[in-house]
Amino acid sequence: MLKISGDAWRVAPSVLLILVAVTFEVAAQEQPSTNKHVQARMTRAVNTTFEKGIHAHLPPHTSTLLGLSMEQECPVMQSIVRTGQRVQGFDVSTANKNDVVIFVVDETSNDQTLYLSSASGRLRRVVAIEKGVGRVRPVSEQDRKAFAEQKQFWLDRLAAAGTSK
Repeated sequence: MLKISGDAWRVAPSVLLILVAVTFEVAAQEQPSTNKHVQARMTRAVNTTFEKGIHAHLPPHTSTLLGLSMEQECPVMQSIVRTGQRVQGFDVSTANKNDVVIFVVDETSNDQTLYLSSASGRLRRVVAIEKGVGRVRPVSEQDRKAFAEQKQFWLDRLAAAGTSK
């Protein structure tokens, strides 16, 4: 049977603390490389859309809710995918490439969710349009997950992993 002396019990919490700190340090070092990879893919997606997308515009009211203009249309370059009654879009502002809008429209109800993002992929604002009424809503954990799914959808189409430009 193993016996632990009184001195060992005083050292054990310190050892545990060091192990936890090392674990967090290793995790923190892994995260930036993943973020840098995602940011690089997001930059490629933004550049691809800006160069090869179609000319479109965000309506004045929507642009205002997103904080991009004051009741003026916002010209964008757009990538778009239609699947049945669902439309998904990736817009890059022509005035500021750091303003990226990822949106989903349900054409049966005409409800829309728009995610304002930076060109590096950071979610900045969520706008919901339901029954024709738009509102900025506080970003919830559910919004973050939905945004991450939509962002991944576009990264897979516009900047596939393992490709570079």
